[in-house]
Amino acid sequence: MIHSLLLLVSGWLLLQEPPRRLDPAAWGSNHVGKEMPEFVHGDECLFCHRNDIGPGWQRNAHGLTLRQAEDAPELVELLRSEQSLAGVLPEVQYVLGSRHRVRFLKKEGYGKLALLGAQAALAPGRKLERWLGLDRPVWDREVFGEGCAGCHASGVDSKARTFALIGLDCFTCHGVVPLEHSNDTSLVWLSKKRRRDARALTSICAQCHVRAGAKSRASGLPYANNFVPGDNLFQDYEVDFSKADDGSVNPGDRHVLRSARDVALYGSEETTCLTCHQVHAGTSRHRSALRAPICLDCHNAEGPMKETKPYTVRSPLCQY
Repeated sequence: MIHSLLLLVSGWLLLQEPPRRLDPAAWGSNHVGKEMPEFVHGDECLFCHRNDIGPGWQRNAHGLTLRQAEDAPELVELLRSEQSLAGVLPEVQYVLGSRHRVRFLKKEGYGKLALLGAQAALAPGRKLERWLGLDRPVWDREVFGEGCAGCHASGVDSKARTFALIGLDCFTCHGVVPLEHSNDTSLVWLSKKRRRDARALTSICAQCHVRAGAKSRASGLPYANNFVPGDNLFQDYEVDFSKADDGSVNPGDRHVLRSARDVALYGSEETTCLTCHQVHAGTSRHRSALRAPICLDCHNAEGPMKETKPYTVRSPLCQY
């Protein structure tokens, strides 16, 4: 009897042991300090994908990260309605953001942008809630390259703080795509035939979506040093995964951190970002409705899975 109890207790203790931690930097390679490789631009991709990807990309959250002002007339109209900003209106060339905050930018040299200090806080439906920073409507020439470029531009050179393309190009997620990919789509990251490497896929998404205090070891910037899809992000990108269980982190960022941690530290391959999220269809849509523990970061344990817990997104990095 005592022997049986000891076995039960031992088994229970084994079940309670935390999963074995892995070294997240132990696999793959990186492009830290190296030149960005040549890559096919999105305009060329759209020659073949103009009918399946092209129409929806203009409404996709990834496609709206940064775009020309003429492509966001309703947001420029917000700027036009504020009399105190009439003087800077003719200079505005680009708009950043679409959900929570809207920022305005202009070119400032080769591969650089200046960011206007004033910004619009949006209410649901992209309605103006209030203006912030109206007392300092000046152009900041450093902040975009120091903090924003890594997630709002493509082909970023961390050393020069410059970028190759405005906004997120196909390269950001799909990497360097050889011409032969039309006959073999497994050559393209995130394609239906190349989405089984949980570590590489997590690195691709985490390069932008893990933003709770993470930074590059090489540059100290809040984005990875010359990351290329297929690289091991965590060889350069230093992330405090303990924040995955920090209740002060907003649920959205905490969910991303927990997902990245489970793959990078614990070797989980059961659930990746692509298990639930369809990037081209919109990141709010899910491929399947699971009831795994990680789903409860956003969804309720009981009732319809389509109902989500309300929360407010906060990002010190993005200044909201």
